[in-house]
Amino acid sequence: MRRRFDFRLARVARVRELEERVARAERAQAEGLARAAEARAAGARDELARSRAWLCDVLSGRIDPRRTLASHRLLDHQQARLRSAIESARTLRTQAERTAALHRARKAAARALEELRARALGRHRAELARFDDAELDEFAQRAQAPKSETDSRARAPAADLGTGSSPPPAA
Repeated sequence: MRRRFDFRLARVARVRELEERVARAERAQAEGLARAAEARAAGARDELARSRAWLCDVLSGRIDPRRTLASHRLLDHQQARLRSAIESARTLRTQAERTAALHRARKAAARALEELRARALGRHRAELARFDDAELDEFAQRAQAPKSETDSRARAPAADLGTGSSPPPAA
């Protein structure tokens, strides 16, 4: 029996968890859209009520022509503000898109830089490995050289060994 617990359906559980997170996000988005639509509907209801009240005032003859002209000026001013707000929103959206493009470019540049760093690190490690291998080879050659010299002296006749290798004279 294995000591480590291994849940056979772990992948399925992760998929379900991911699906639940996605569903939660979609629900939150739908809730936000619904609230916004309800707010627009409430605004439209209020506007309709004001329009009905104004129509009742017009039909009853209680509307002053100066008030009507002032209302038209107010509407013209509100339309100008709306056009300005729409233009401002377009400008801000364009700026946001440019900023997002810059962010993506910077992110790509950072990724490219990290890749270059990783390559350079790999080259550096390979160079260190080659250097270490060369040192080990040199050490092995040095260790091998005296041994082969000693072997050749052992095999050579005593006369060939040179001075100092002959026995001292007997007195």
